[in-house]
Amino acid sequence: MRIEFQDDYLEQLYLDIAKGKPKFQEIVIKKYRKTIDLLVTIGSSQKFHDFKGLNFEALTGNRKGSYSVRIDYHYRLIFRLENDILELEEIILIDELSNHYQ
Repeated sequence: MRIEFQDDYLEQLYLDIAKGKPKFQEIVIKKYRKTIDLLVTIGSSQKFHDFKGLNFEALTGNRKGSYSVRIDYHYRLIFRLENDILELEEIILIDELSNHYQ
């Protein structure tokens, strides 16, 4: 499983190279990194449902084709899944880290 970022800031945040004042609290950033690492460790989106704490779900409406997992009670990670046919691996395309209740 491979991670790709659609947003430069989220990639920099994950790699701990973001400059300036962060948009998120430090605890949210730590949970964000931990969640991405967990997704990679799991290795297959078909196994995401086995980890109940992730609350893995397919999104609907204008987000159809995207998925989300919980970072914590307020934040969720929104992403898409693709398959790299040449490498025979799944790719998680990170789109957004959003406050679910705003």
